[in-house]
Amino acid sequence: MGIVGTIAARRVSKTQKKANEQLCNYRDNGIFCRGAADGLNQALMYHYGEFKTVFPGANDQFWKPSKSGANKYKNGDPRQGAKFPGSTTWAVFLTDGYHLTRFTDHLLWSGAIALKFSCGEKKKWYMYFVEAAGYWMVNRVGFCMTYNQFKGTP
Repeated sequence: MGIVGTIAARRVSKTQKKANEQLCNYRDNGIFCRGAADGLNQALMYHYGEFKTVFPGANDQFWKPSKSGANKYKNGDPRQGAKFPGSTTWAVFLTDGYHLTRFTDHLLWSGAIALKFSCGEKKKWYMYFVEAAGYWMVNRVGFCMTYNQFKGTP
């Protein structure tokens, strides 16, 4: 290979390692944000009054679960059918805050899993369980930091 080939291979290896580290950072941030989306979802469901105190300008028709469920239907009436193609199925996340936060949670979870596999780290089998527990804890921190902003707010 020669000296030039060796230097080039090392440089590519360092660049690849840096790229993998960046992907892992995106994954970890996504897991935290996933927890935040879940926390917001649960705050909307169970502490909407507190949510409204923090965000007084929030549109109730989009964010308030007791109102927003009708957004997916023409004129808010299920008998009239879907408001737009996909509004009751694959694009329901565009109709209200509840479904938007669920979609965000699921999207970030899928992305985190995809990035986990693309980071190319090889470990002993039991380390994946340890890592999963760590991810769960980071996710729950994101949840608690968001949900607790609304729970019990005066």
